[in-house]
Amino acid sequence: MFSTAFSRNKASIGILLGLSVGMSSCDRQPVVPRDAVARVGSVYLTRSGMESSLPVSVAGQDSLEQAKQRLRAWAGHQILLQKARENLGKEVADIVDRQTKEYEESLYIYFYEEQLTKKLLDTLVSDKEIEAYYEANREQFVLKNDIVRLRFVKLPESSKSASRIKDFLFSDTLGMEDLSVLADLCSKESENYYLDGDSWLFFSDVLREVPIQYDPQDFLRGNRHVSLESGGFLYYVSILEFKVKDMVSPLSFERERIKNIILNLRKKELLRQAEKDLMDEAEMSGLVELY
Repeated sequence: MFSTAFSRNKASIGILLGLSVGMSSCDRQPVVPRDAVARVGSVYLTRSGMESSLPVSVAGQDSLEQAKQRLRAWAGHQILLQKARENLGKEVADIVDRQTKEYEESLYIYFYEEQLTKKLLDTLVSDKEIEAYYEANREQFVLKNDIVRLRFVKLPESSKSASRIKDFLFSDTLGMEDLSVLADLCSKESENYYLDGDSWLFFSDVLREVPIQYDPQDFLRGNRHVSLESGGFLYYVSILEFKVKDMVSPLSFERERIKNIILNLRKKELLRQAEKDLMDEAEMSGLVELY
């Protein structure tokens, strides 16, 4: 689609095709690629390279305008690059060459290590491992924010089921069957609700949903069942458990984080051992001699 539109409008962007920098008409020209669409000095941009950088969906006039912009941007980049090469000395060129080589080497090592990791890393982490790490490193899991387990419901003041929903939510014996009935009522009557009492939430996120106007820690310590009215809505909040800032975070809140820590430690050990094995093998074969 793009190539058809580009060919049809090629004459419209002809001003860019002959762009050159620091070269006279007498200079010997290199062989011009058959699908060249722009030139800066001896560097050519081909149509295939141009098309690969454009979204598949563009066509017609849109593709023409984008082609003009891309050509001009490419030409500006090449002009700046050539000017930089002409005006910066050998010292800078040596630094660029050295850093380019270092970056190339780093990329090769990175992709090789990623390949090793995908092939050899054991990604299964047991609950026992997670619990053991948590108990041995509890100082790593001091909370920086208040967290809470709760259920809440936001209802229009006109809700006919408000009293029943409140009774369910604040019940000390809320079982699975009652929770199912409550969820059904909330889905029909509420503006918003959250009934997953097993998961921990940042209390700051709860405050975006419930208009509590008190100090968060004082509120958590002083309340269990909360009823609020604001802006034409009723808010019912049942606080099941909380942990405030500077307390040790519960294991259930940190489980996924600990799993990632363990996997990262395994990865580091895997790569350390792989490097050692390669070095040992190289020394035994005579490939490496350390003088």
